[in-house]
Amino acid sequence: MMSNAEKARRLSVANQLMTQEGYTAILAVGNGCVGTNSYGCFRYLTGSRVVYAYQAALFFPDAPPIGITGSLIAQREMQHHSTIQDCRACGDLAEGIVQALQERGVVKGRLGTCMELLSAASASHLRQCLPELELTDMSEALFRFRNHHSAEEVELIRTGGKLADAGYAALLQHIRPGMTEQQVVAEVDHATQSLGGDYNFTLISSGRYTLEDNRLPCIRAATMFNRVIQPGDSVSMEITPRYEGYWTQLVRTVSVGQPSDDLVQMHRFHLNAIQAALPELRPGNEIGAIAVRLRQYIEDGGFVFSYPCGHICGLDLNEERIAEDNHRPLEVGMAVILHPSIITPKMKTGLFWGETYLITEDGYERLMDSDDQLKVV
Repeated sequence: MMSNAEKARRLSVANQLMTQEGYTAILAVGNGCVGTNSYGCFRYLTGSRVVYAYQAALFFPDAPPIGITGSLIAQREMQHHSTIQDCRACGDLAEGIVQALQERGVVKGRLGTCMELLSAASASHLRQCLPELELTDMSEALFRFRNHHSAEEVELIRTGGKLADAGYAALLQHIRPGMTEQQVVAEVDHATQSLGGDYNFTLISSGRYTLEDNRLPCIRAATMFNRVIQPGDSVSMEITPRYEGYWTQLVRTVSVGQPSDDLVQMHRFHLNAIQAALPELRPGNEIGAIAVRLRQYIEDGGFVFSYPCGHICGLDLNEERIAEDNHRPLEVGMAVILHPSIITPKMKTGLFWGETYLITEDGYERLMDSDDQLKVV
């Protein structure tokens, strides 16, 4: 649970943002999706988890914030765990927002919000009821504040790394031929949630890996096919727990029985590609430089560089893509998921391998203790 000191810091950020951007008020909207850096704005400002449907929170320069939920359950959750004490249950979220703004006298000026999350119907209702209020997207401005992680946030991210390790240990302990992908994912999710994880975004694929006739498909949700794992398969997984809102990810491939020579070769090449890119993990360096280094190493090795090759995570799983045209600088406290995507002209999918690194003053810190050996189960 967020400390009182951290709650005060988040409210201070809201005030700084309003002053810096000239907002009359801030409207944070949250839902239960996993997405881009807009999706973490609500949880960052409130500390409240959206379990079902939508929630909203309004922040004002000289008055306490107001939370608006769609149910009594969500209202109580927000009251007990968030930065907001004045929480209201309202069947019509948009109307609840309008009423709260009118109550505080905010009927004109600039309203900072996340346009990616504010529904078209809600935006239309706000414009109709408060025509002098300008809706302005605040996602990028707030994200610049969110990138400056506190010591408390960093410790939550580190804890998430341990949960991912536990998920991988459960995978190695339980996976056997004859299990379905869904059964494997259930064991991984149980391990991470037993340690306090509040959600898992776990992906899997299974099939025989070869360079000439690859049958290991693109990684996916287990419920898409729920394939039965066979002797000789490779099993790739993204083990991605969320702890107190913060994401980390451990990406691993294991061999069910004796691995093919191609799997051994590509595992080694993945490790070398990651090692080649690690010097780019330093504060001030552009995120795109990581992708540039990966491409250079992979193509020099005779393979094809592909996306996705990783992303920045925090209160969103994918806050920033690692892509060559991404010029945002790395900052101390950022968490970087690095998992190269390496294919060939004949092969559209490859194995998955990687982990999460924390950017530090001196470079980076690996968040997982799981080793780099190719495991055989």
